[in-house]
Amino acid sequence: MSQPNILMIMVDQFRYDWMSCTGTDFVQTPHIDRIAAKGLRFAKAACNSPVCGPSRCSLAAGMYPHRVGNLENFVNYPMEQPTYYQALRQAGYRVAMVGKSDLHKGDHHYGMDGDLPVMYHLGFTDPHETEGKMNAAFTRNRLMNFDLDPDNDSHIAGPYQRYLRDHGLLPIFTEDYRRRFAKWNFWNAYPSPLPAEHFHDSYIGRTSCEFLERVSAEAPWHLFVSFAGPHDPWDAPAEYVDAFPDKPFPASIQDELNKKPNWIKKKSKKHSSDMSDGDLNNVKRHYGAAIKLIDDWVGNMLDTLERKGVAEQTVIIFCADHGEMMGDHGLFQKSTMYEGALRIPLIIADPRGTRTGTSDALAELMDLHPTILEMAGVTDTLSRLDGRSLVPQLKQEVGPHKTFQFSELNNTRMIFDGRYKLIENHNDLDELYDLQEDPYELDNIIEERPEQAQRLMRNMRELRK
Repeated sequence: MSQPNILMIMVDQFRYDWMSCTGTDFVQTPHIDRIAAKGLRFAKAACNSPVCGPSRCSLAAGMYPHRVGNLENFVNYPMEQPTYYQALRQAGYRVAMVGKSDLHKGDHHYGMDGDLPVMYHLGFTDPHETEGKMNAAFTRNRLMNFDLDPDNDSHIAGPYQRYLRDHGLLPIFTEDYRRRFAKWNFWNAYPSPLPAEHFHDSYIGRTSCEFLERVSAEAPWHLFVSFAGPHDPWDAPAEYVDAFPDKPFPASIQDELNKKPNWIKKKSKKHSSDMSDGDLNNVKRHYGAAIKLIDDWVGNMLDTLERKGVAEQTVIIFCADHGEMMGDHGLFQKSTMYEGALRIPLIIADPRGTRTGTSDALAELMDLHPTILEMAGVTDTLSRLDGRSLVPQLKQEVGPHKTFQFSELNNTRMIFDGRYKLIENHNDLDELYDLQEDPYELDNIIEERPEQAQRLMRNMRELRK
């Protein structure tokens, strides 16, 4: 198998510790566990930006976000910047995608069939790009108003909206989103009015399985499946919420926010100051239900590969663009450099030979770019990348993968050396945590350990050159 098929499954805003293969007992992910049983799980993997757009652009380029020119969420991928999708296509791969790309997020529309010309330019041969979770009910002109002329295709932002319209479900879906956004808070969790079979991630999962069923074996393929969930709003289908155990979840990290920067204190107050323990537990129940639905579709994809007899010719990667704070430090969503938002699930299973178990290598999401290209036999572009291939880690337990992990946004950046984490906050208090002694990041020791902070700051400046 000189050029394997490559199935990459990305989830959006997925906590690294909400998989049963990590030892958790409050959520069961048997199908993600199937990948982990045959592959290597990178327990300390991190995103290069804890926000959707910059993170995914960094992966596509194999470079740090500042080198791509994308440090905030609504900046389009630069058209002159090469992608690993283009490299695979040039190497003879059929390059497909289903779901959310966020590579041209500023455009706000994706075509009736999810195949705008920009997707072909970026390297895809078979694009089926859908809306993301937060904009799934917005029209192409960024309004949440389909009542003017619901049959007018010019309002439709993407293929999922058209699917809902064709099934007579668009009005109830948009009305549900109107209610959620009109009284927005971070603990507003209740089931979607949509049946599970018509839920956004079911649409993405089913469309992905249909591609796997029909794709020819004449050429190698790469399918990038990008689920919209478990990203908020917390609206898992009732069938999944009702089936999910209604019991207390493990507590989130409680933090008095002493020696935290002011922007974090303001954010925490906004996110959770009026939230009760019951509210938080309800959010976690809906989050877990959304994960269970995704896991079921992961299982359907794995079953399809096995039924078609191509499982042994297919590398499988499971990952996320970033994590979810889920109440830690009083925070939700992402956009911070704390562990809940920074850490991501990352599992790679290569049937040609992958050591199994867990690795503590300081892997980063952008490392998947050179990893995938090396697996495909495309090595002529790897030297210009910031990402480093994980193939040596997959084959055998070798030396350190990287000395540091680095993540950044326009207002904050982070460097981690395996023990100490430095967070630089623009015009605010910087932070230093010893994760060996303080894994919950409660004690900012930047004043007590200035030598460590200065060392890491020098390293950060080198990385940003």
